[in-house]
Amino acid sequence: MGDLCIIGKILRPYGLKGQVCVKPITDFIERFKKLKRVYIGDNPIEVDEYYIVSSFLRNEDVILKFKNVNDRTTAESFCGKFVYIPEEELIPLPEDSYYVHDLIGLKVFDTNGNKIGVITDVWLLPANDVYVVESKGKEILIPAISDVVKKVDLEKRMVIIELMEGLIE
Repeated sequence: MGDLCIIGKILRPYGLKGQVCVKPITDFIERFKKLKRVYIGDNPIEVDEYYIVSSFLRNEDVILKFKNVNDRTTAESFCGKFVYIPEEELIPLPEDSYYVHDLIGLKVFDTNGNKIGVITDVWLLPANDVYVVESKGKEILIPAISDVVKKVDLEKRMVIIELMEGLIE
């Protein structure tokens, strides 16, 4: 099994029969309907495998029922834990779209080849995503728009940006 990727966070029990309410951390919420097994844990290193007996979408959340989890008390023990799947089970993205975990750690350069910093986080905002770049002890916010982000090269682990006036001070 390869690396694990977060697709949700367990919020609370749902009902009395061992179901849990999950906040999806994915653009592909429909994936939960087809899942047969997931990994649950506080981090991707220490996880336990669980088989899904049933799932359904409820408003913005997903309700999951795991095999051998049959009461509310057991379901409560999952609260706050993350739901993971193996990286190879991720849904392929359209061209010029990237998973957040692929962007974290990429070096950022301007179009002149000057190193700006390293992406440490990605904010998924309604208007556009924002890359949080650690640069000389400061955080720089880079809007992930075509006017700014000129190239993302996952193989070379780098991003090329066009510096706009006022972007870096």
